[in-house]
Amino acid sequence: MRSFPVRTWVAAFTTVAVSSLNAQSLEANFQATILVYGGPASVPSVAYAVPAGQNFSYFSDREVADDVTLAGSDRVLAGINFEYYANYAATAGLTFRMYERDNQGLPGELIYTKEMAVLQNGGIVNINFSYDATNLLPEHFFYSVQFDHATPGNVAGLIVPDLGPTTGSSADQVFEKRGNKWLELDLVGFRGRRLGVLKEGGKLKISIVDFPGTRVSVEAVTHLGEAWNLLGEVDTDDNGDAVFEAPDTEGTQRFYRTVSP
Repeated sequence: MRSFPVRTWVAAFTTVAVSSLNAQSLEANFQATILVYGGPASVPSVAYAVPAGQNFSYFSDREVADDVTLAGSDRVLAGINFEYYANYAATAGLTFRMYERDNQGLPGELIYTKEMAVLQNGGIVNINFSYDATNLLPEHFFYSVQFDHATPGNVAGLIVPDLGPTTGSSADQVFEKRGNKWLELDLVGFRGRRLGVLKEGGKLKISIVDFPGTRVSVEAVTHLGEAWNLLGEVDTDDNGDAVFEAPDTEGTQRFYRTVSP
């Protein structure tokens, strides 16, 4: 089982314009299937599916979410299944949620939540629904999973099969919640949403989004492939935001990254 680090994310910039290091060779979708009813007596059909493939997993104790666009016109929820891996068992500690997609393309209003046990070695979770015409799904929405790792050394994460949907569609990106913000993840480069850079008064103000109350190291390099140099550290606030001021290297390209524990 291959896992991905969850506390390190990187973004690259120049002092002239923002640029990013994209290494999207891994399909950023979690393995999952959404079933819907066509009518009260109908057999559930698949409206969204990311099938089994590679056996990667993304370990995190934060809430992680993937977007869904359903195929077809049937919207009455019949079932959801997803797969995860865990190296421990617990009678509680797995929370599944569904959200409407807001106008920024992020998880918005909560529409469903369910608490479940964590099983040793994980497996496929099936959540089934009886026919109820009021259980209507939006065409576009997010589902999320969060594991509560109460004991150090416990890890759990959703399966990333390195495949796109075979039914329905999903953007090639997943999100992790840090504070009250959703951070886009790059599962190859271990990076989150790109940093914001503002040039002001001879300095660069680097806006950072990370886990609330986290000490974040800011590093820089002139040429990729060289050793990264530590510029300093900054603590994020209760919302997971921070601003780091770096000297402006006028006319010189420079790349920046943040590293958190």
